[in-house]
Amino acid sequence: MKKLAIAVLLILLVLSPRIYWTLKEEKIMDIAVIDKSVAKKDYREHNGLFQILNGKKITRLDGELYDLGLDYYGFDPYDQVAMEPFRARPLDMIYVADTYGVFGDDLKDQPDGSRSELLYGGMELLEWNELMASKNENTTLIAEFNSFASPTSEEVSTVMQKNLGITWTGWIGRYFTDLANEEIPRWLVEGYREQMNSEWVFAGAGLAFVHTSGEVIVLDGQESKSAAHFELTKDGKKRFPKVYSSDYLYWFDVVEPYGQTNVLATYEFNLTEKGRSVLLEAGIPETFPAVLHQEQENTYYFAGDYADFDKKSIVKWQGIHNVYKYFAKDVSAFYWLTYFPMMEEILDETYDRKNGEEIDK
Repeated sequence: MKKLAIAVLLILLVLSPRIYWTLKEEKIMDIAVIDKSVAKKDYREHNGLFQILNGKKITRLDGELYDLGLDYYGFDPYDQVAMEPFRARPLDMIYVADTYGVFGDDLKDQPDGSRSELLYGGMELLEWNELMASKNENTTLIAEFNSFASPTSEEVSTVMQKNLGITWTGWIGRYFTDLANEEIPRWLVEGYREQMNSEWVFAGAGLAFVHTSGEVIVLDGQESKSAAHFELTKDGKKRFPKVYSSDYLYWFDVVEPYGQTNVLATYEFNLTEKGRSVLLEAGIPETFPAVLHQEQENTYYFAGDYADFDKKSIVKWQGIHNVYKYFAKDVSAFYWLTYFPMMEEILDETYDRKNGEEIDK
């Protein structure tokens, strides 16, 4: 009997995080997620966000957990058609995860990154106006990398940037662990060849920058020694005390704050003198904003694909993220150490504001 009691206690101890999650109260929030880049059924462009929503037991108005494959506005990968467009309604949060769209190449079993026909994508002015009409003083608006870039028109992009309190320089970039591997998009290689009239002979880790004009800059190991390092500013540390610095390893854009917009985090690079001079000549700063925030308008802009996460994690266990963060590395390190706790803070802040509670700033 004693052994049985001990066994039962051990089982309860092991299952206690799951039991706690099951018993804790749901938090009802009406959240609209825009993701126009769902070409495959992994929903990776907004998967990272939905794992946080489920882990925090944030539910829809009907009390059900947010469904990764249903609760977003964008492209249906099953029927390969556009879903019903968003129509204005009062919201607690708007999250624009991606508007890049779906191209013919994306629907292949093994996309090769070549330029192909746009099937669906870009933010329309009517759609953006519907989103802004849904925003009141308590609504949190978050947008990520490629919310206002191609194929969104310049007119709509300008409006979006103004509403978000930022100015885009036209540059995007990415760190690659190996400039010779198959992750390098074909359009990037072709753009470099056309511009430089030279073959792509890079290998090893490096950075690539691309401008809307078509200009391509590549910094190899002789010019760049690191990925984009995400670092909180003084204000960022105050707002996000549980967020850690980490390396960001995916696409980002080079933006600047506009008006009263505050920079909460930056990207920093470990460059050689040669690398610095190359960026300086192109007008790209060595350090630039990663997270920007408008206090009065309650908007955030993430200059990266933060919600893009291709791993399916166990999240319906209270405190499980504390286990993940100790074993996380590479892309997972940014997700668990940086993005996850940052979104938790923003969601808590939004929920408190919705319920009229005092926000500690």
